[in-house]
Amino acid sequence: MSFLRGFVRRPQRVWLRRLNFQIHLWIGLILTLYLIMIGLTGSILVFREELEHLAGANPWRGIQTSGSYADPVKAIASVRTAFPEARMISLSAPTKFNPVYIAVLQTRGRAAGASSIAIDPIAGEVLGRLPRRLPPHWAWLGVVRNLHVTLLSGVTGRQVNGVLAGFLLLVNLTGMVVWWPGLRAWTRALTVDFARTWRRVNFDLHRAVGFWTLAIVSFWAISGVYFGWSRETRTLVERISPLVSAVPPVIQVEPRPAGTSPGTSGADLHAILKQAASLDPGTTLRQISFPSGRRAPLQISMQRFGTRGAEFADTLYFDPYDGRYLAIWKYGVNQSLGDWFIWLQIPVHFGTFWGLGVKILWAAFSLAIPLLCVTGALMYWNRFLRRQWPRRSKYGARAKRVWADAALVHGAENER
Repeated sequence: MSFLRGFVRRPQRVWLRRLNFQIHLWIGLILTLYLIMIGLTGSILVFREELEHLAGANPWRGIQTSGSYADPVKAIASVRTAFPEARMISLSAPTKFNPVYIAVLQTRGRAAGASSIAIDPIAGEVLGRLPRRLPPHWAWLGVVRNLHVTLLSGVTGRQVNGVLAGFLLLVNLTGMVVWWPGLRAWTRALTVDFARTWRRVNFDLHRAVGFWTLAIVSFWAISGVYFGWSRETRTLVERISPLVSAVPPVIQVEPRPAGTSPGTSGADLHAILKQAASLDPGTTLRQISFPSGRRAPLQISMQRFGTRGAEFADTLYFDPYDGRYLAIWKYGVNQSLGDWFIWLQIPVHFGTFWGLGVKILWAAFSLAIPLLCVTGALMYWNRFLRRQWPRRSKYGARAKRVWADAALVHGAENER
C-alpha cells in the first residue's frame, strides 16, 4: 500500500518509475532515427491517394460519370475483346475516388505480369492501361512507401518492422509511467507553458504531446507488430478470444471437366450478380474476383452503403461451374473481441476511410513521433550531456597535454 501511495503522490522516489525512465530513455535514443523515419513517411502516406493522382497514376480520375454505370458484364466483354489472350483476375466497380471500372489482367509472353485496364464507366469501353510505375520525378513516393512498410528489404524488412514496432509500444508504456508527475501536478503535465525558458518548453512539449498521442501511437505500434507477424498475432489473439468473422472462410468447389465459368457467358454472370444483390440488400457491387484455380470459387464483393474499402464489404461465394450460391463473409460485422481487434488494424492504422479531416489529424499525429524524438534527445542533452561535455573536454585537454609532455621527454631521451 505504501508503494502505491508513494507512486501516486511522489513517483520520482519510487524505484519502478526510475527503472521505467531508464528503459524509456535508452530504447528511445537507440530508435531515434528509425522513429523519425517512420513518423515522416507515415505522415506522407496518409495522402498517398491524392499524391498518386497528382503523379498521374490514374489519368482517368476526372472522367465525367453522369448517368447510369455500364453493365459490368459489358465491361468484361470489352476487356476480353481487347485482350483475348489475357486471363482476367478481377473487375472493380467505379468509386468516388476511382470513377472508372478497373480490370486486372494476367498477361503472358514478353510483357508477362499483372496489368490494370481502365474501362469507361458509362460506355463500358476500354480506355487503356493504367501506368505500372509512377513518372521518374514521382518515384520517391514508391520509395517512401517501401521504406515505411518493409524498410526496403521485402518480407524480412516487414518482420524487422514488426519487432521495432514492439519496442515502440514498450517506449510508450514506459513513457506513460514516467509521465505521471504526482497527484498534485498531473494537470500541469497536460499543457505547455510557452512563457518559460526553451528548455522548459521542450520538456513540456515532450510530456504533453506524449500524453495526447499515446493512444493512437500505441495502436500504430500494435498494428505494426500485426503487419509484420500476422499469423503469429492471430494465433495469440485466438487464444484469448475466438476469431469468428475476422478471417475469410475456406471455400472450395468440386472441379468439373466440362462447364462454363461465369465471365465467359454473360447470362450466367448476370444471374449471379442479380442473386448477390438480392442476398445482400443495401449494398452495391464493389468487385468481381474470378477463380484462381479449378477448385476456387467465384467471389462477388459488395460494398455496404456509405462505406469504402474491403474492411466494410461483404463477399459472396458462388460455384463457378453452375452459379450456385455457397456462402457469404461479412468482414467487419464483428462477433467477438478478437474479431474487433483484427478488423481495426487496417482502418485505424491508415486513417483513410473517414475523409480529409481524419487524414489531416492522422498526419499530425504521425508528425508527433519525430517531435517526441527530437524533444527527447534535447532533454537528454540538457540533463546529462550538456553537463558532461565541459568536464570531458577539460579531461581531454589535460590528457593531450600529458601525452605531449610525454612525447617531448621521449624525444629528448632518444637524442641522448
